[in-house]
Amino acid sequence: MIFGYPALWLHLFTILMLGMLGGMVITAIVVRLLMSRFPGYSLATRHNLLWLFALFPLIAGGTAVVLSFMPEWFPASDSWLAGIIHWHHAYLFSPTSWHGVFLALSLLSIFAVLAVGAWRVWVQSCKYSLLTSLSESREGGFAELDADVPMAFVAGLLSPKAFITRGLSSSISEQERLIISLHEQAHIARHDPLWKSLFTLLVGAYPSPVRRFLQAELELVQEQRADQWVLRRYPNPSAIAQSLLNVEKLAARFRQQQPYRASCHFAAHAVQRRIMHLLGPADHRSLSVVLVGVVVVVAALCSAASVDLVHHFLETLFLH
Repeated sequence: MIFGYPALWLHLFTILMLGMLGGMVITAIVVRLLMSRFPGYSLATRHNLLWLFALFPLIAGGTAVVLSFMPEWFPASDSWLAGIIHWHHAYLFSPTSWHGVFLALSLLSIFAVLAVGAWRVWVQSCKYSLLTSLSESREGGFAELDADVPMAFVAGLLSPKAFITRGLSSSISEQERLIISLHEQAHIARHDPLWKSLFTLLVGAYPSPVRRFLQAELELVQEQRADQWVLRRYPNPSAIAQSLLNVEKLAARFRQQQPYRASCHFAAHAVQRRIMHLLGPADHRSLSVVLVGVVVVVAALCSAASVDLVHHFLETLFLH
């Protein structure tokens, strides 16, 4: 049995994990409801929503912890906070209770996620080192690879670099080379491979359909933001769209080969939607910041309340 503040901190960590679990359930439901309508939102709205979906479990868990700890900071808050969340025996923690079992499973899960993340970073680092050693510097900031597969991409987490294969370099015009170069520079300037890897880590615990949807949408958003970067410096949307089509046609016969997941490829992600975004009317919907803020607050409070419900359900199940 553990007493005092060590017990309190163990309880708070348990609350954090339960709150994050509740946040993931709420987010998964919201994502499933928005899947069909998501392409209709503006680029900025989709970008912000994706990161909100990725971070909301942390927000929900943090909210549950703050609400649980508020009586310790402000004793008067216990009178109104009891209707949302309250935690009995906060200074008494039993490692053999369901609290201890849940905490142990949570720690094992976190260790597994971090271990898998570290392994992926190591693999990506090895691939990046190999690509760098096999490439030769070329004009336009590219490192050229001696490969027939027509491909241009950015790889590298901390020091990203643009790569182009000889199969693509020898098949494009100077105009297309400039457009591709600007596109890859956008990924480098924003460190998109690093943010993509972080996003993948954050959404790794979601159900598989939700996780795949979020990852695919983030890849598309990163490519569309890079397209917009190019458009501001080369204001010819038709030429940009044509370059996308040409590279897509060149790469079609190699489609069975999977792209390097941690990199950002010029023409490997929803080319049709990217072209429609470049050439179509700019009538995409936006969401009110106030509305989103209210929904986030309500969802976080619901997640905190669900922690209390789960806690008392399990207490009743195992102790009574």
